[in-house]
Amino acid sequence: MKGSITLLLVLALTGCTWAKRTDAGAQVRVAEPNDVAACERIGTATATTKVFGRHENRVKLELENLASNRAADIGGDTIVAEGPPQEGRQTFIVYRCGS
Repeated sequence: MKGSITLLLVLALTGCTWAKRTDAGAQVRVAEPNDVAACERIGTATATTKVFGRHENRVKLELENLASNRAADIGGDTIVAEGPPQEGRQTFIVYRCGS
């Protein structure tokens, strides 16, 4: 039990990102709405993570990683946030922009 608490504390202090991008997810780009005018919308990906008092940029990165992985799974190559993250949850629109 004491070891588990220590590990959690170390992870919290290092600010690690818990969800990593898969190889396929690493090929998905995060874009802005004006970047996808010529792209095909193929779905949405909703990402959820625990906040644990982590810095908002770490949470944002983790949400993008999770959404990128999901986008790759459904054949997308680009994601655009539908809105800002709220309480560890964010929805992204998934696009296919490549040829």
